[in-house]
Amino acid sequence: MNDETGKTVRLGVLFCGAALGLAACASPFTPPPADPSSPVAAAANAAAKGSGHAKKPSFSDIPAIPTDVRTPVQFKKAVGAEKAAADQLKRDTAPSTWTLSETDAYAAKARSVAKVPASDIPTDADRAETEAFAKAARARATAPPSKPQ
Repeated sequence: MNDETGKTVRLGVLFCGAALGLAACASPFTPPPADPSSPVAAAANAAAKGSGHAKKPSFSDIPAIPTDVRTPVQFKKAVGAEKAAADQLKRDTAPSTWTLSETDAYAAKARSVAKVPASDIPTDADRAETEAFAKAARARATAPPSKPQ
């Protein structure tokens, strides 16, 4: 007997949930307005207002079948031509099919264009100047203040 009451309550809860769900779906949805500072705010708001009255497509709206599409036979021929071109390229660039020549002229031109930086090995005067700069920097440096205790 108590089992029947539980079934009835569960069935009532299920129907109420379904009714609330349908009521939520049936309520009109209004999207929020677009940001007024946006350059497309007016167009977005107009599109949002008219979204409920959009024209539904029909079968006459389906575009015609394109006529400039290759047939499967034409695709097969094109793929065969690409494979033949790839095989030819592999044969042409295989090892031992080409050699470098006249590399001396190229190397000479590259050497003439390249600028070798001067070799600046520090002298004793340079080292002394660096040490004097470091000593002056250490003299100017101050320790950070200690934390109050």
